[in-house]
Amino acid sequence: MQRSDFLSPLAAMLMVSALSGPALAQTAFAPAPLTPEDVGSGPRLIYLHNEYPATLDPQNTSAFVGQLAMEMFDTLVTYEIDPATGIADQTKIVPRLAESWEISDDNKTLTFHLNPTAKFWDGSAVTAEDVYWSIERALVGRMGWGTTQIETGGIFAVDQMEIVDPQTLKITYPDGLGRYSLRNFASMSLTVMSKAACEAGRGEGDEWCVDWIKTHAMGSGPYMLGDQQSGEYIIAVANKDYWGDAKPYYSEVMFRVVPDAQTRMLLLESGEAQIGFLTPNEYSVLQNSPNAKVFSVPSQQDVAVLRWKPDTAPFDDPKIREAVIRAIPYDRLVAEVCRGFCTPVQNLVGVNTPGYAANPLFTTDIEAAKALVAESGYAGNVPGFEVPVVNGSTNMAAGIIIQDALREIGLDMQIKPLTQNAFDDIAWGKRDLKVSIHSMGPWWNDFMYWAYWMYRSDSATNHIQYSNPTLDKDVLAALLVPQDDEADYMVLQNEVLGILNGEYLAAPLFQVNWNVAVSSQICDVNKFPWGTIAFSWLRPCA
Repeated sequence: MQRSDFLSPLAAMLMVSALSGPALAQTAFAPAPLTPEDVGSGPRLIYLHNEYPATLDPQNTSAFVGQLAMEMFDTLVTYEIDPATGIADQTKIVPRLAESWEISDDNKTLTFHLNPTAKFWDGSAVTAEDVYWSIERALVGRMGWGTTQIETGGIFAVDQMEIVDPQTLKITYPDGLGRYSLRNFASMSLTVMSKAACEAGRGEGDEWCVDWIKTHAMGSGPYMLGDQQSGEYIIAVANKDYWGDAKPYYSEVMFRVVPDAQTRMLLLESGEAQIGFLTPNEYSVLQNSPNAKVFSVPSQQDVAVLRWKPDTAPFDDPKIREAVIRAIPYDRLVAEVCRGFCTPVQNLVGVNTPGYAANPLFTTDIEAAKALVAESGYAGNVPGFEVPVVNGSTNMAAGIIIQDALREIGLDMQIKPLTQNAFDDIAWGKRDLKVSIHSMGPWWNDFMYWAYWMYRSDSATNHIQYSNPTLDKDVLAALLVPQDDEADYMVLQNEVLGILNGEYLAAPLFQVNWNVAVSSQICDVNKFPWGTIAFSWLRPCA
């Protein structure tokens, strides 16, 4: 299927969906340097989100908190932003809290040297002890998302770390630095928090500040935690004394909760808000507005899937699993759910990810699906099943279309709408979904990294608790394959893909695009992994 408003699957740049005037065009990423008087002197930005976060914890986070985390906390390293596109280039690692680092000749030791000018908001120095404690917190405290992310970089135990002196931290990798070891230190799971602030503020029994950090923070980033009203807004205030390079221009960012997507769109269109994440319906309207611009690009290896636990009825029958895959109306999902703001995909591998090849298995064939149901052990009496989704989300819209298609082959799929926090508790807290519609926003553009998160037995994102020893072995081995060793990596990838596709364990619905609506008066829009924008680089358009 072809539509003129689809973005190319091989798009390598951030594209502006509509250009109705010179102020809307972003021809390059080139933030103007700020004088000391300019820092924090700009107006307030209003960022719209659909739901208030349950915690401000950067290691056990949601999309809302992920954006906050990258403003309030610093990481040891970060990525250089491509000036032609505004997209952070993960292959170009540059200093942040660490002013330098060394890797030993045997590739088993990574030593960071902290910038001595780095300060927390209270004026205290950022030390190697803070870095150690922030990582220890995730590894020992088991913080869910953050723990798994740290482990993908090859740190599994605190005894791999050594504080050499207040500005130096050494990390040992017994099997050698892996595919993600260095660049992982730019992820929000490895943001550095103040150990002293936690110890001073935590309550009895709250060893890892889980309760304290729900509403408190002490970071070293360009924006500081300001006023907050539970359920309504959180304000981040410019750190005028920020020690780093990315000095903030805008005085405040109000993270405002507006549950209804259409209301968020109207606030953006009227100029009452400046940044918002919406649904495809609203993006399709805003792309024609003179007051806003919509950025859209395929996200790396971010394939939205319908997946199921294969030992749960009716998915314990492989013919039912294949029937569901054959019945899904893939073209209709892209056209009606995405409205051109996602990308068609015919595999669990993303269209711009190494190893992608269209698989004819993922083609709609209702008659073949009906025949498979008739051949199954459940013929004539297929048990119904339930799919929990976030109310009003894109996943719910996809679920309704899939529900309609499955009824045509005799399957009863019930949709259970939940709030984001309620869904997070079941999916992330309990990992207790039998069937799931999910896109995870991978940090790296690697299929095996995606498979590690989605299907490894102990992964926080393995919401269906699937387990396969061969897959577990392969995704761990892939972490150690160097980036330039494509042949060995593909051997592992093909084996895992063979398990997932060969056993009919998931259906790729579409490749998610990173979409955002931004005021036409704001330039130097940028994209970091996991869909965050570095607000400290934003500037008013000339």
